Amino acid sequence: MKAFLASALALVSKVLNLDVFKYLFEFFIVFLGVYLAFVLTDYQEDQRECDIRIQHYENFAVELAALAEMLEFEKVKLDAHMKVVDEIAQGTRPHIPPSDLLFVDATALRDAAFNSRHFEALDSEIVQQIITGSFGVALLKARVESFNEKSNALLPTLANREECCYDENGQLLDHWQWYPSLVQAIYRLNRVAHDGILNRAIPDLHANIRRIRNLPPINTKPESDS
Repeated sequence: MKAFLASALALVSKVLNLDVFKYLFEFFIVFLGVYLAFVLTDYQEDQRECDIRIQHYENFAVELAALAEMLEFEKVKLDAHMKVVDEIAQGTRPHIPPSDLLFVDATALRDAAFNSRHFEALDSEIVQQIITGSFGVALLKARVESFNEKSNALLPTLANREECCYDENGQLLDHWQWYPSLVQAIYRLNRVAHDGILNRAIPDLHANIRRIRNLPPINTKPESDS
């Protein structure tokens, strides 16, 4: 009898232990499933943010390349104006051409980013470049607008080349004194913006894209001869 009771108690104990183990195992499975779901959601969110950031970087690089091309096109006009400035300094009384400068402010990416609130997915340095117009782009735009306003206001005086622009000593009249300094300032800003975009801004954007994609940086330094 005692042996039977001992066997019965051992069996009950074994069953209870199996039930506890079963419940613990089921709890573990549920916990693991919830945990993995959170991990997967976080991964998908991080991946989505990376994709958005890369998309903005790529689009911004395209817009900057278009801006650099426009600046190079404007340089041809500025070269002609700089030649006039040199001739003015030499006292040859050159004809001052009417305004022909343009500045196309590419803000599609900036506006789209603000409207969709995707700037929070970008690095703060890139945001600052977009907002403030790094490499003097914002200042260049202001200078070109000032040049066009001043030039257009004096456009009627260009009709008579004999009376326009110079006094009897060959010096610029007071209302044309702005021309040489403004042309030189616009030329300098144009070159700074153009070179900064091609040599720093676009390479930085491409470097950020490679970093996000976990790609090694491109070695732009020439290898030394062995």
